[in-house]
Amino acid sequence: MPFKHIFNRQSVVLTWMISYFVVLLLPVAIGLLLYVESSRTLKDEIQQANDSLLKQVREVMDNQFKAMEQLNFEIMWNVNIQELLYSNKYETHPKDYPYDAYQIARSLSLYKNSYPLIDSFYIYLNKNQSVILPQTVRSSDFAYETLHKSAQFSKSSWESIMTRSNFKGFIPMDRIGDDNSLRKTVAYISTYPIEHDQPLATNVIMIDQSRILGAIQNMEIFNKGHVVILNEQNEVLASNSSTTMPADFPFAKLINTDTNFYFKSSDGEKYEVFNIQSPRSKLKYVSIMSSQVYWQKASHIRNLTYLSMLISLLGGSILTYVFLRRNYNPVRQLVHAFSKKHMLLSRKRYNEFHFIQEAVDSTLIEMADFKSKVEQHRHIVRSHFVEKLLKGKLDGTIPIAEALTTFDMKFDRNAYAVMLLIIDKSETFFERINYSSDEEKWKLLQFIVSNVVEELVSQRHRGYVAEIDDTLACLVNLTVEDGPSSTEELRRIADEAQAFLATTYDLHLTIAISNVYEQITFVPQAFLEALDAMTYKLVMGGREILAYTDLDANRSCDNPTGYYYPMAIEQQFLNALKFGELTEAQHLLHSIIQRNFEESRISISLTKCLLLALVATIMKSLNDTGGMQESFFIRNPKQLDRLLNSKTMPEMEGQLGEMIAQICAYTGAKRQHTNSLTKQKALQQLVEQVNTYIEQNYTDVNLNVSMIGSHFDRKATYLSKLFKDYVGEGLLDRINKVRIEKSKLLLSAKEQTVGDAAYGVGFNDINAYIRVFKKVEGITPGKYKELLDK
Repeated sequence: MPFKHIFNRQSVVLTWMISYFVVLLLPVAIGLLLYVESSRTLKDEIQQANDSLLKQVREVMDNQFKAMEQLNFEIMWNVNIQELLYSNKYETHPKDYPYDAYQIARSLSLYKNSYPLIDSFYIYLNKNQSVILPQTVRSSDFAYETLHKSAQFSKSSWESIMTRSNFKGFIPMDRIGDDNSLRKTVAYISTYPIEHDQPLATNVIMIDQSRILGAIQNMEIFNKGHVVILNEQNEVLASNSSTTMPADFPFAKLINTDTNFYFKSSDGEKYEVFNIQSPRSKLKYVSIMSSQVYWQKASHIRNLTYLSMLISLLGGSILTYVFLRRNYNPVRQLVHAFSKKHMLLSRKRYNEFHFIQEAVDSTLIEMADFKSKVEQHRHIVRSHFVEKLLKGKLDGTIPIAEALTTFDMKFDRNAYAVMLLIIDKSETFFERINYSSDEEKWKLLQFIVSNVVEELVSQRHRGYVAEIDDTLACLVNLTVEDGPSSTEELRRIADEAQAFLATTYDLHLTIAISNVYEQITFVPQAFLEALDAMTYKLVMGGREILAYTDLDANRSCDNPTGYYYPMAIEQQFLNALKFGELTEAQHLLHSIIQRNFEESRISISLTKCLLLALVATIMKSLNDTGGMQESFFIRNPKQLDRLLNSKTMPEMEGQLGEMIAQICAYTGAKRQHTNSLTKQKALQQLVEQVNTYIEQNYTDVNLNVSMIGSHFDRKATYLSKLFKDYVGEGLLDRINKVRIEKSKLLLSAKEQTVGDAAYGVGFNDINAYIRVFKKVEGITPGKYKELLDK
């Protein structure tokens, strides 16, 4: 087998090779999956074993630490210690303090016997810098020298621990044993309540790390891994290894409880880390195991798996080559047999099966295209033949029967009618079709309507649809008996077509139906009848199925003398529009339409004339109103176009009603505004006349509201209300203000007295004058005169 077929990416050789390798890789993948699953299972078992051992360590150590916490609790709530720390008796008997401290030291020996697992404990007294040990009391300096002194643990570090505020927890410390050797220990520190920003005392309870490790050194995990006990601050309390933890150990990952993770140190060493936390003491137990040791049990399985996969790949590759060469030879011979001219084989890259498939598909596609073009051409020619048949323009040299046979058209019996279809509403249909031109959308719409109508007609009859101008015409050959049932059958078909297209495609049709004729030569007459019925839709209103028989009935009652719109009615209609009387205008418009279209129907030509006459009346009302015509058509630029383009009489009546409603609203508002201005001007004149009358007669003692009402021939209370509504004050208040203003002029003269001023402006009682003056000016007239004199 030539190698060029192997490197040809389109050749079937490569496809077969990949298929064989996929089959070969299936057992390899299964083996790899088994290895991964076994490794995961082994890892889970190792993790469970390590977690179990680590939990044993936690249980053992928690018992140790629980004993430390229990001892701390008993010491803290010891009655003698509480009295030593919080009693006031030492203020009067200070010499009792050392004695009581010594007694407490003797009592601590009892705790030492009760807790044999505790290596050492004491109480640090911050008050006098002393330490209470079992059987003895020492100073803080001496206690540090004998208990903790080391180069790694200075006295200042020890004192900072002893003086912490509100601290309770485990920390690592150094302790000097009975043999004077320095030992690593875990200390439980618990401070008493603070006083003067420092604790009164601190309990220190210690267990050596050797005791902790000795209790659990027989566990397997200590022989394989590195176990560390950490406090909440991640300080090492105990460790089974003398080496320190890696400097770059990720302590942040130990925040969550029971966290297991992989860690690689800076020196390249890999570790598996297991971590559990004590829920009571908050200590962390961490196991750090070398990955090499951790995966030691799985290495043998991994090596066997790799070896088996290698053997499978080598053996499968040899078998693949043998079978590939044997299976390709027949295919190569078949390709050469089909390709005598070697047109496709001359290309550098090819696929043998695709070559055979393309040769067959190209032949099938050519045959399908040829058939489609013939069918499309036959449909176009047949549609053109139907159009000529409807319009009566057939070539007389060719017999109709021969033409029908040519276009695969068949008429069962001599009963012919024409249905004319016009699409009224198609916006929703167009909106649902995207990425197509309007012309393509319109062709699709006509295709759908044509097929639906032909399918409905063909259920019991024969129908052929043709496109004529902007409409669709269907030539129907009926198979039912002659008579009235033929028209009803056509109505049924029209109803079903309208309902199906409206519910399925949201398309709304108007369908005109002709009479039924018994000879095919009357088909052009039927087509003209359908056109007449469709044209008469304006008179018939919003009906969507129009039959020529209805048109004949309506024509018999047409008004031959013209439309009804006398001059008197026009004048009434004009006046109603000018004065904004909407109800009267609507009533007159409805009566005009009712008289012309319900009582005596008029023709389409007269309908258009009536529409122009009504529009002319509306234009006259706009001109007579003044200044409105231009603004009305600016605010409603398409109002007149919508009216003139109305397709039905109800639609025309609706457009006229909308126009007269807008005109009446404007004229009514304008009339109301004019009346309001007239009323306001008359009221202003009346107020000015009343003010003038008061100015002229304020000296008359009889001047009052009644006198003014009599003078103007109006009721006094009504006149006072009008005056107050316009001015904001009553007539009596106005009279008093005028009189007070005039009296102030009299008081300004030195020879005038208060009485002279009162009688001079029409008051006949000086007390009433003083009361009114004070009400208006806020002071008495006498005080006012004094201010003027000053």
